[in-house]
Amino acid sequence: MAGKVYFCPTPIGNLEDITLRALRVMKEADLILAEDTRHSMPLLKHYDIHTPLESYHKFNEEEKIEGILKRLDEGKDIALISDAGMPGVSDPGAVLLSALLKEGRPFEVLPGPSAHVCASVIAGLDEGRYLFWGFLPQKHGARVKTLEELADIPVPVIFYEAPHRIQRFAEDVLAALGNRSLIFVREISKMYEERVETTASDFLQNMEDFTIKGEFAVVLMPEEGEEEEIDIAAALRERMDGGESPSKAVKSVAKALNLPKNLVYKESLKL
Repeated sequence: MAGKVYFCPTPIGNLEDITLRALRVMKEADLILAEDTRHSMPLLKHYDIHTPLESYHKFNEEEKIEGILKRLDEGKDIALISDAGMPGVSDPGAVLLSALLKEGRPFEVLPGPSAHVCASVIAGLDEGRYLFWGFLPQKHGARVKTLEELADIPVPVIFYEAPHRIQRFAEDVLAALGNRSLIFVREISKMYEERVETTASDFLQNMEDFTIKGEFAVVLMPEEGEEEEIDIAAALRERMDGGESPSKAVKSVAKALNLPKNLVYKESLKL
């Protein structure tokens, strides 16, 4: 009898946020595939799980497929886990799932923790209607293009973002969409869980007041009313055409539009 793959969600913060079924499956499986074995070891040790463990991450998932299918042919049951949350959702797993569907192989997806679901409730979204996007692309141009494509979405959009990119996220929102409302939810299910409701501009101007640590879920709120789009380049040209130097124009526009000076400066370099 062929084996089966089990997609097992793991805690997104508190180690207790895991189902009894997920623990049983991981204990009974012949193999656990983990996004980062070092990260997963404390969880397995905490619950006295001694199932053999192998790495399965975005850099090796393609090459692992053949070996996984062979193990399934041998009747082995495999549990797939990520560092946190549901495998395959902004984490390794989608490639394996595609192969299983193509081959007609059996699999089960266990319900469990999900950061974007928790973030939607913490943010207080109306009846839970939202679009989950995950991570934006790495490159600036692709990030801005993606945000521009989401400009007219009439519901909140939830993104994941790492702390070292959170400033760039707010800058890109401001550049692509104007001064949108944002809800930052960080360290979900952990001791220092925090919810901050602000705007892209206010966040950038007051970053020293925010704790930029831990993983973030960011809720981009839809545009309200007929708010006028901020055209930084046009404002800079108007100032410089009026005789102001580029540096003076940057200061004037930043003050007039209530925008971070470094953001206006970046726009000035494009002129």
